[in-house]
Amino acid sequence: MATIFRHPRVRQVLWFVTIIVIIASVSAGSKLSVLLEALRPPVLPKHVEMEITDWQSGQNWTDETMKEFHHKSQGSRTLNIPLAWFMALEQPSHGVLSFLFATNEKFSHANYLSRFGFIPSAESKLNPYGLPIGFAWDEYQTIAGIADAKTAVGFTCAACHTGQLVHDNKRYLVQGGQAMIDLGQLTSGLEAALGQTALASQIPLLDGRFERFARAVLKGGYSDSGVATLKQDLTNLVAVLSAQPKGVDVIEGFSRLDALNRIGNQVFSVDPGLAENYVNINAPVNYPPIWTSSWFDWVQYDGSIMQPLIRNTGEAMGTAAHTNLTAPLNEGRFNTATPLRNLRWIENTLAGEAPPLQNRVFTGLRAPKWPDAFGTLDKDMVAEGEALYAQHCQKCHLPALTELVESGKDPDSPFWQHFKPIQWWDGDELLSTKENVLQMNMVHQTYIGTDPGQGNVLAKRKINTAGIAENNTAGMPPRAGIGIDVKVCGRKSSIDPNSPLVTTTVTDNPLLAYPLALGALVQLGIDQWFISDRTSEQERSLIEGERPNCLQAGLGYKARPLNGIWATAPFLHNGSVPTLRHLLGNPDERPKSFLLGDATFDTLNVGVTTTVTQDERRAYSRDGYFIMRTEVPGNSNRGHEFKQALGDGRIGPALSDIEIAALLEFLKSI
Repeated sequence: MATIFRHPRVRQVLWFVTIIVIIASVSAGSKLSVLLEALRPPVLPKHVEMEITDWQSGQNWTDETMKEFHHKSQGSRTLNIPLAWFMALEQPSHGVLSFLFATNEKFSHANYLSRFGFIPSAESKLNPYGLPIGFAWDEYQTIAGIADAKTAVGFTCAACHTGQLVHDNKRYLVQGGQAMIDLGQLTSGLEAALGQTALASQIPLLDGRFERFARAVLKGGYSDSGVATLKQDLTNLVAVLSAQPKGVDVIEGFSRLDALNRIGNQVFSVDPGLAENYVNINAPVNYPPIWTSSWFDWVQYDGSIMQPLIRNTGEAMGTAAHTNLTAPLNEGRFNTATPLRNLRWIENTLAGEAPPLQNRVFTGLRAPKWPDAFGTLDKDMVAEGEALYAQHCQKCHLPALTELVESGKDPDSPFWQHFKPIQWWDGDELLSTKENVLQMNMVHQTYIGTDPGQGNVLAKRKINTAGIAENNTAGMPPRAGIGIDVKVCGRKSSIDPNSPLVTTTVTDNPLLAYPLALGALVQLGIDQWFISDRTSEQERSLIEGERPNCLQAGLGYKARPLNGIWATAPFLHNGSVPTLRHLLGNPDERPKSFLLGDATFDTLNVGVTTTVTQDERRAYSRDGYFIMRTEVPGNSNRGHEFKQALGDGRIGPALSDIEIAALLEFLKSI
């Protein structure tokens, strides 16, 4: 039978018949039409070729350290696709039917991935496939929809925490800075490419896209049976991806991610198969800079998590590092593929070799220094701005962490007075860390006046970890609970930031507070990893550190030190203000909408180049940039305001243009 299809005349006839059937189906508004529409890829900004400048940013990392951080795996399967598939997959076509005829460049091509905001990275021993900064691969990973274990591709910490600034057609990398990537668009593009390939595999004589994909994946193992298996795996994977919830109330766009809700959805909905725990994306935030943060007592914009290993493991689990939540208790439940030794290396590399207070110096990753190519700083204005900082900023953001302080050349700075040990109660025993950490100021929502969305995620979201009993009155199928039963630490009073920290046992509950649920689940994953790995107590102590697994929520937003703030646009936690000049100036003049996705740096106003748009009908501009609309709940650009009138969100008096210029000059210097 297969021989008949090889006859040229038969192939020609079938080709025309297939085209007629497809066109008829599309014009008739059939399911195929809907399917083809769903397979349309996103419109993306064009790739612009430019050099990555050899910028001496003073961030205190060697080239070798940077390269390892860029590609150090955290065990994630973020893209939920085998590495071989990712490398073989072609870019999706935009035409309704053109994917059946076009031969496109590979999806993994650096120029294409740069259009999603990723930064190219040279092929090396640590990056053998030449993938962008932030990509890594792991062998023997389970992937939903695929029967056997595969080498999977996912993200490293650097994917979200490597910034880029473009100036004079040169790209300046900011290690530990906030990424410009758009994960939502990447997901749409990848699913379109997979879907187009899967659909092509089902259309006789027009399966060229799938055929090229199959030969690239199978290589020397190409055979009829291998092709059949690959086709089935591809169909299964597309079905799994299509079935996953994708609810979005607030679009993230370039430079932003609703990280906390995404993590909760992965570990409490996708992994255990509990649809009721899914929450639509609704509180995007900027990817935060991570220099200095290893020594903060609290991290996250809402100051909700304390222990570094909990923070890093939760992030890895939330980006799909395999975590088993369905095996029976005591039979591998909570096993995680997160490589804790890798996470420890990452944290040590960020933190440095010695605690900062020991010698009054930060030995880990430091904030970037303003490049001379961006303009020479005016020393007199810097001095004027320093006085203004002490007057208007220091009460929240602490004494300025200038280059002299950061590098240990000002050991008498009042900044060092804000390092203290962590203390917490375990029953009647008061415990304390040996190391000192930087005490963050938490600023309540009623004072700062910024958008409350992100602060509400942990404060208001509830998680159902409870089981369902047999013969329940609702007639629901019985199921076991997730099995949470572990000690964590939290405030004795959830509304008092000065309330003592106390340990408490967290168990399954149908309305478990999200921070307690997350801290408990991640702790159980860590505990199970140590058991499975047979880690010695000595090594466990080194990996885990001595800080307690404390969590808090609803206390406002953390006022981090402003070292390197100039390199972290857009501003406020949700990225709703494009430049520092807009942030410090008249709040009524902040743009109500502007584009995100262009890394061109505005050296005058200090931030992203502000292209204002009035197009109210689109989420993205016609050339692929995200339209940041500040009237959308979650995107408010109000708060943190310098103005004459009193009221919520006013943190200081209106500043003159001269004062703003001086303050900007000082902020560029730290």
